Amino acid sequence: MSLLKDRFDQLLLLGLALVIIASALLLVVSEQGSEATASVADKRRMERELMNQARLAMLQRHYDPVVALRDSGAHQQALLKLEELRRDLPGEAHTDLLSGDLLLRMGQIEQALSRLADAVRVNGDYVEMNSPLNQRSLIESAVNDGLPLVRDRLRAQPENASLAQVLKDGYYLQSRLAGGCE
Repeated sequence: MSLLKDRFDQLLLLGLALVIIASALLLVVSEQGSEATASVADKRRMERELMNQARLAMLQRHYDPVVALRDSGAHQQALLKLEELRRDLPGEAHTDLLSGDLLLRMGQIEQALSRLADAVRVNGDYVEMNSPLNQRSLIESAVNDGLPLVRDRLRAQPENASLAQVLKDGYYLQSRLAGGCE
């Protein structure tokens, strides 16, 4: 008994062979496509990593003198140097971050909270756990130490609009630390 008795059986077998060949080709093409997608994702990850390294190198080059002054206890000179950098690098969030750090060390908690909030608004990487720019401990310290003091002062002076703004800045930082977004 022959498998290919009539024309219908021959066409059916030919159709089945074509479906199998087309499926095999589709699998090969889709594997190549997924490899291409993976390589694009790898390229993007590599580009992001290179950009982070370049940014860190730029920040280190410009801000190392400020960090050295801060570490030596020369807070006023460090703030003056930051004002120079603010003119040279307008809009750079790291200036606000270091200003907030210095002001916090100098006991000027309200100004420190406002500067840190400005820094985080410009660059949210400062509160991201796995960011190379992570400054969570500094920001948490400022929020934990500063918010109760600002709340108490605002209760005593409820008409003080600048204190109300500082409190909003503190709550903003608290929200971002908790994982909230803008």
